[in-house]
Amino acid sequence: MNTPRISPGIALLIGTVGLGTVPAGPARAQDAARMEAIERQIRSLQTELTRMRRDMQARESETRAAKQQAAEARAEAQAAQRRLDTTPPPARLTEATPADQVRVFFDRGRPTITSGDGRFRASLGGQVQWDVGGALQDSPGFGGSPAARLDSFGQNLRRARLFFGFGYENFQLNLTPDFGGSPDGSPTLYEANFNWSPVKPLTLTLGYYKPYYGLADSMSSNDFLMLERPSIIEIARGLAAGDSRASIGGRWAADRWFLAGYLTGDSYGSNSTQATSGQTGAVARLAGRPYTDADTDLHLGVTGSYAFDIRRQADGQSLRLRDRPEWRIDQTRLIDTGALPADSAYSWGPEFGLRWRNFMLQGEYVQIGVSQSQAGAAPRPDLTFEGGYVEGSWVITGEPRRYSTSSSAFGRPSPAHPFDFAGGGWGAWEAMARYSVVDLNDQVTRGRPQAATGGVYGGRQEVVGMGLSWYPNNFLRFMLNWDIVNVDRLNAAGTTQIGKRFHTLALRTQLAF
Repeated sequence: MNTPRISPGIALLIGTVGLGTVPAGPARAQDAARMEAIERQIRSLQTELTRMRRDMQARESETRAAKQQAAEARAEAQAAQRRLDTTPPPARLTEATPADQVRVFFDRGRPTITSGDGRFRASLGGQVQWDVGGALQDSPGFGGSPAARLDSFGQNLRRARLFFGFGYENFQLNLTPDFGGSPDGSPTLYEANFNWSPVKPLTLTLGYYKPYYGLADSMSSNDFLMLERPSIIEIARGLAAGDSRASIGGRWAADRWFLAGYLTGDSYGSNSTQATSGQTGAVARLAGRPYTDADTDLHLGVTGSYAFDIRRQADGQSLRLRDRPEWRIDQTRLIDTGALPADSAYSWGPEFGLRWRNFMLQGEYVQIGVSQSQAGAAPRPDLTFEGGYVEGSWVITGEPRRYSTSSSAFGRPSPAHPFDFAGGGWGAWEAMARYSVVDLNDQVTRGRPQAATGGVYGGRQEVVGMGLSWYPNNFLRFMLNWDIVNVDRLNAAGTTQIGKRFHTLALRTQLAF
């Protein structure tokens, strides 16, 4: 504590009294009394200053505490408002509510209408993904063949879907047209299926549907770490699963375990171009979280599919395995087996995932087997292809990637502080990376034609990808994706390199609700 400073007037008075001639007798007594009075005044002033300082410190402490309480109250109010905006009302209303009353609210961001008794509901959702970017190629250090040039700049409406959902008690009808695609410009159907939940958590499905195949495919396309699925997953799911697949089956989606199985047929639209019999197959997936707590989700699973009746072409059954380089702005497929005379095909593979707080790591290995039909003396051995990926995510702003028990897969993070120009937060920021490989070469020897062995030079593709995502809120996402692609592929004679090395850079703008 600092001692109060004495005013110049008081100091001068003390100096005058101390240094002046001290009078004798009564004058000396009078001066001593005056000095004592002055000292009492000084002590009184010191006491008053000390009290005032203590009062000021106390008021400053009270002010700081009040500001902190106000900030905490504002944060609690904002959190409560967000919960009110995203939490649906009870499915059934009280008996006092008229049965014919209609309620309109937002269920997880989707406009939803329910009847007064809660038995009927209808909802509308949407998804738009717009990609723009280009390929860096045929420059020093990139190599590759100039024969297969990719777009140096382009754009693609990857997905543009409207989700219509209609439910009555434990029955649900889903209808989703898609106005995007690869490439865009040809509207199609993403799903049209009927669902029944006789008991929880069982759901039975009939219609055009996307069966659950593996971890990456079970993620919503809104939640992908990179622009596209890993190539091995995209190829393998095409055997008997994939979007708009005619399906009948069901899933058991509990809190810790997930089991799904479907009998499948052709994809939507296949019957419009083929007069011969279609494909039949099956898909199954078993997955779950053997360990979970507030900070951790450990995911393990296994997936398999079998196409036991391949779609017939005019010259017999034929199967083709191929994919784009995990990028859909250009539609060129650089790995491709060509048409294989297949009797049947299978795929299988394990999957794993681990989330710890705001870090997430996942990966899969997949093997594909093709049994070729025999005809004449030409060799047609069984073929085996394989691939896998590992990818990771770090949410820089600290939010975790949510785990969805309904699909047994990880979802995107939910911003704790949505972006707001008026002094709000900055949303959520996420850094991502992936290594992906797929090998479509089998039963071939470099320098010998594939016809001599009955194998195929389908090519080997490696992709190293890095990305950065910004989530301003729960509905918007901006994703910047940079891939380094290396395709090693020989021609059918096994003598000429027709692969490429290049980089791709793309930005996706996504709106989903």
